[in-house]
Amino acid sequence: MMTASTRRTCPSCQTRLSPLAAECPECGLALAPPRQGRPMLFQASALAHVAMEAPPRALTAPALGRVAAVAVDVAPEELARPGALPPPPPEPAPSPVALGFQGPVSSFWPLVKVEASEALLLVLVQTLALSLPAWALGVSPVRLLTGAWLLVVPYLLAVSWVLFMAPMVLTGQSPLMASFGVTLPENSPERRITFSLVHMLSVLCFPLSFLCMVLDPRHRTLGELLSGLELLARPTGRMR
Repeated sequence: MMTASTRRTCPSCQTRLSPLAAECPECGLALAPPRQGRPMLFQASALAHVAMEAPPRALTAPALGRVAAVAVDVAPEELARPGALPPPPPEPAPSPVALGFQGPVSSFWPLVKVEASEALLLVLVQTLALSLPAWALGVSPVRLLTGAWLLVVPYLLAVSWVLFMAPMVLTGQSPLMASFGVTLPENSPERRITFSLVHMLSVLCFPLSFLCMVLDPRHRTLGELLSGLELLARPTGRMR
């Protein structure tokens, strides 16, 4: 049985060609296209007629075109100024009322009464503190003060400071502040000790402190001006 030859020749130059060749390598004569569905890699002229298109890709948006539109009611004034939204109201700072206090003392009369009463109390305590060592030494208080003032003055100042510092550190009030409904809203012991010292000086210089309360718009005492703290009205009890 004879088999048919798989080789062929070019009709123009009679060059022997491969069965898969689509053109003559010698003269360039175009031959019948191969039976394959796509051109070979070495067939440069056939690749020129192939349109290079990107493969189609599926849409990745979920439910595209199947979501119903939502109607939104917009006021005409909102359409007139798009994007102009009113600023949010600022958060109010915590006031003394929110912390349980009634606020700064509106009148300086409670502060005047506190310092005037404590000035009288301080004179009484200093007189008693000076009379006890004078009685023990058998001399008069005036003679003791004039003869040993370098020792007596620091002694009297220490006694006066203890009189104000002890209740101020423990309760936040001087000896007579509770009687007139005044308190110091400060929890730090160091600040209470500092305020007790300047409050003692304010009581000792009561005329100057009274002048400060008259001239200051907020009626602050000399101790409040020196320390930067402020005396407030004592909070009243609330019924549950």
